[in-house]
Amino acid sequence: MDCNQLLESIEDYLSEASPEEVDVLSSILEGLKGKKHGEYRSYISALTMDRRRFLDNGDYEVRLPIQPLIYNPLNFVHGGITATLLDTAMGSFVNQSLPEHLAAVTTEMKVNYLKPGTGKELICIASIIHKGTSFYVCEAKVYNDKNKLIASGSGSFFIIKRN
Repeated sequence: MDCNQLLESIEDYLSEASPEEVDVLSSILEGLKGKKHGEYRSYISALTMDRRRFLDNGDYEVRLPIQPLIYNPLNFVHGGITATLLDTAMGSFVNQSLPEHLAAVTTEMKVNYLKPGTGKELICIASIIHKGTSFYVCEAKVYNDKNKLIASGSGSFFIIKRN
């Protein structure tokens, strides 16, 4: 699809879009601009507009605004997005803990869904519970903006050399 076809498609979409659909498209475009300008390292982070930081206690936090783009048909956060948030927080923490010539990939992950993802944002806090030479093990918890536990998870991450 060339630029003119894309613009026509967007104009066609917007001509019949609801206010929510306009907001979703606007959010997607803002995320893509952020990716282009280096605010996000991946397209999934750009689309979900996550924010990341290390906490004073050494844990790692990823915050995800709740928006219609990530809803399931029941109008709360899709379970796959919650799992992605857990994986992102744990995997990013491990990757940032490694020397530059190494990387980590998820080899196993367990998720326990406890409550529907509702509110203004999801906050995932990850901790590393084992640092080995060939794999790391992490735990993480997802809370909503009212500090209610939404999900918990654990994951194993295999250490590889970067290409």
